[in-house]
Amino acid sequence: MDPKEAYSLKVISEVKLEPQGLIHGETWIKENGYHTSIFLNHRPILEGKVSLPKFLGEDLYYVRSDGSAQLLSQSPYGEPKKVAELGKINKFEKHEKGLLILGEDLLDKQTPSVPFITEKRKYRFDGRGLLRTRTSLYLVRGEEVMKVLGGDFDVTDFATNGKRVVVSTTQPDDDLGLNALYDLDLDTGEVRRIIKEDGMILAVAMNPHGDVAYLGHDKGKSPWAVREVILPELGERYVCGKTCGSTVLSDVFDGAKDKLVFLKDQLVSLGQVGGEVNVYRISDRKVDRLTEGQRVVRIFDHDGNSLAYSFMTPEKPSLLYHGEIYDPNPGVKGLTPVKINSRIEGWGIITGDRPTILFIHGGPHMAYGYGYFIEFQFFASNGFNVIYANPTGSQGYGEEFAKGCVGDWGGRDMMELLEFVNDARKQFNLTKKVGVTGGSYGGFMTNWIVTHSDLFSAAVSERGISNLVSMCGTSDIGFWFNAVESGVVDPWNPESMEKLMRMSPIYYVGRVRTPIMFIHGEEDYRCPIEQAEQFHVALRSKGAESKLVRYQGDGHEHARKGKPDNMMHRLGIKLQWFKDHLE
Repeated sequence: MDPKEAYSLKVISEVKLEPQGLIHGETWIKENGYHTSIFLNHRPILEGKVSLPKFLGEDLYYVRSDGSAQLLSQSPYGEPKKVAELGKINKFEKHEKGLLILGEDLLDKQTPSVPFITEKRKYRFDGRGLLRTRTSLYLVRGEEVMKVLGGDFDVTDFATNGKRVVVSTTQPDDDLGLNALYDLDLDTGEVRRIIKEDGMILAVAMNPHGDVAYLGHDKGKSPWAVREVILPELGERYVCGKTCGSTVLSDVFDGAKDKLVFLKDQLVSLGQVGGEVNVYRISDRKVDRLTEGQRVVRIFDHDGNSLAYSFMTPEKPSLLYHGEIYDPNPGVKGLTPVKINSRIEGWGIITGDRPTILFIHGGPHMAYGYGYFIEFQFFASNGFNVIYANPTGSQGYGEEFAKGCVGDWGGRDMMELLEFVNDARKQFNLTKKVGVTGGSYGGFMTNWIVTHSDLFSAAVSERGISNLVSMCGTSDIGFWFNAVESGVVDPWNPESMEKLMRMSPIYYVGRVRTPIMFIHGEEDYRCPIEQAEQFHVALRSKGAESKLVRYQGDGHEHARKGKPDNMMHRLGIKLQWFKDHLE
């Protein structure tokens, strides 16, 4: 398999149940970009850079993104009409006063060259760049587009039953990205806070009666917190599986996001147990699982009568279920992983007594599971064993397990991973060389492991972390995330800086004997490229073997939904590195 073949997939990117039937979208790579077809009852109705299809009455509304984002409406017999144009459009819903849109202002083309001045700590964000515009709520009346809620904060979601409007925003602490829930008066723009505690709100939903629920947590700056479905005005909260929503990673470019559906008397959400993600229903104060199996559900919808969802398995990248299964990639079937007997949950795609690569996930409070990984299948098809696991800190095993790595990055988590590698080698009688790779926190762990172990003959660190001190001042979230994850309060006092440095791989750079390649997007603001730059320069200064690969125009998501040509180049150069050092 070559990189182009690896990415020659169609993935389900939209699932919506309407009175007219099932809407679904299929996205694939075309001319170094992403192209989508929208289908109604499996008949094509739209094509291009289109998203968010929805019927309002008989008219089909959708967003076309090409430079700007245009919300268009199309009657059954007419041509498309422009409803609104913004810089970005994330969501829209009908209200008795007009059409509500969540999006960002359309900036003048000259804006990027205008000096940017800020007094805030969070002034740029990965995937968005400098925050010259914020996510706001707009109301469209006729041809007028009015901003009804906005400011130096983000409106992260909203829900309405056509009368009441509830919003989640970062007003409690925009620097930290903490959310709260508010009632919004569309006439005055005034908000009334509904929940007392700050937390993380990933999705908001409202039923026709005006009851409101959200998916997230109310535990402040706690990235490890289990996510719940919370009904704040009723004082009810529920957990679907071990955590609501999904933290199981994949590099398939379907754009899946957290979602919550609130019908008259029931809520529908995803829920995760270990590496499985299924659909759950909350009704009569009970939580029931609607789907089951070793799979990862990605996108879903429920209209009260039927359920539609897309899902993946380790062998199939994207499947659509609505009464029956539809496969947009009938010719694709990946190799099947097997469970590895170890202290932590993990899997392996074992192709024989060949070189083995350990993959380490990011987060750290994310997880691997029963999803499809383009990269796993690519390396397995090219003669490598692929092994991957969920060490302490991973989500899907309860909050205590997820919090277990806090203040101890590179401690128990590393020992579990090293033990996992040895267990895999024993279980399958593997005698050849071993490599290691990972992204984000997985990049940190890759950097850390090569400073603390000579087990690996080659490493590839992607969008990684080498210096927790410098990252505090250069990452969009580092000034608070690094602190809470390291167990310190003020990362700039001498004692905290000393702890952060001792938790940083670069502190031990003189120990590295493993050849390592760094892969980084130049517009990564989550783990900035300076993290790779300084470790690379330090290693070269120490005479160690190191290579730095930089991708222009890509951010932290460079391996999941970056520029397609870069993603293919990345697979090729990564394969060559491991071939050169492991075979």
